[in-house]
Amino acid sequence: MTEWGGMRLWMIVLLVPPLLCAPLAAQAGHAHQDSLRVTREGHTLTLTTPNDPGGVSVAVADLGKDGIPELIVGAGLGREPRVRVLRQDGSEVGSFLAYAPTLGVGLNVTACDLDADGSPEIITAPQRRGGPHVRVFDRLGNSAGPGMFAYGESFRGGVNLACGDLFGDARAELITLPGAGGGPHVRVWTWHNKTLELAKEFFAFEHENARGLVGTVSGKTLAVAEQQTDAPRVKIFSFSNDVRVEEEYTMHTKKRGVASIVIHNLSRELSSDEHILFVDLDGDGNEETVRAQAKRAFETNDDTRIVVHLSQQRLFAYRDGVLENSFHISSGKFNATPRGNHRILAKLPFVHYTWTYGENDPRNYDLGRVPYNLRIAPHIYLHDAYWHNNFGHPMSRGCVNVSHNDMKWLYDWASVGIRVDIVD
Repeated sequence: MTEWGGMRLWMIVLLVPPLLCAPLAAQAGHAHQDSLRVTREGHTLTLTTPNDPGGVSVAVADLGKDGIPELIVGAGLGREPRVRVLRQDGSEVGSFLAYAPTLGVGLNVTACDLDADGSPEIITAPQRRGGPHVRVFDRLGNSAGPGMFAYGESFRGGVNLACGDLFGDARAELITLPGAGGGPHVRVWTWHNKTLELAKEFFAFEHENARGLVGTVSGKTLAVAEQQTDAPRVKIFSFSNDVRVEEEYTMHTKKRGVASIVIHNLSRELSSDEHILFVDLDGDGNEETVRAQAKRAFETNDDTRIVVHLSQQRLFAYRDGVLENSFHISSGKFNATPRGNHRILAKLPFVHYTWTYGENDPRNYDLGRVPYNLRIAPHIYLHDAYWHNNFGHPMSRGCVNVSHNDMKWLYDWASVGIRVDIVD
């Protein structure tokens, strides 16, 4: 882990008409958004992080071994795969990269004492589009080994995590659960000689069920819920001898999809857009509520589409109703980008954006050959905008500007005919 200061140990060439794709004056950078909230005695502490298109994941553990738990935050979709350790006032203790900085898919994090040595480990797994590579780090963020692949290396549905003492042996087990697109294959892992070893595995639902799973440990039971649905089935499993279903029921969510399941005292809760934890942060015997903004991962319809939200200046790409990627864009100023339902009419590897109003007219522009262009209407494109880095604010004369790396991804991902919705 780095920067641990202060821790108490703890194509085609086209002429484009004016007022469509050329940049206009830049504005200030976009504001931060709230990602993490802690509620204590009726008061809410809000910790802000840089604007995360896919939210964050969160765990709580006493990494400093001083009786004061820290907040462990995994980066969201589109950010580098960094784990940040925060004090309860929001100040940062330190951070580390769990994977290569270009991963960009968001992290799931959990923390628990896998080896019963009194110090919690930090466990990470990539979210959707990342491989099922689970890694373990010590309390200071040092790698505890190369990790392992929880499922087939080609699986890209993401891996959800849970952790707790299921076997009653005073050490925690790690539970891996496939995200949407994977079968309901629950695997329980134990930690021996710095290696995760498979202890038990089973299918929580029918083998062909590909809705994905989320789970949580409550006492010595594991609660598992379907993920890509608005009426998830929930099963409670015990592990005293063999795996046994103790309870089964159906719940309902206001929005489609489940980010987390919470069992607290006698209450049960599902959330579509938050990770929720109940934990005693200050040692007074009363639990605080920790809520982290999660990735809103599912559309109402199971189709493939691009949605551009002008008010957010953000693009969302869904495949089969599941969020694949999201990033800032710059639309047209003065409502110049046409709202409505469009489709990708053509994919053009290069477009030469140029226009002349008259000799020596200051409005003349020539942007050169611009790569990665998706045409959605006559003279309206989603395209690379290498000439500015002010994404998150309207900048163009009508086209949708996208950063180079994000536009390359979108160009490769999209196909002609995909629906493109431009909404407020």
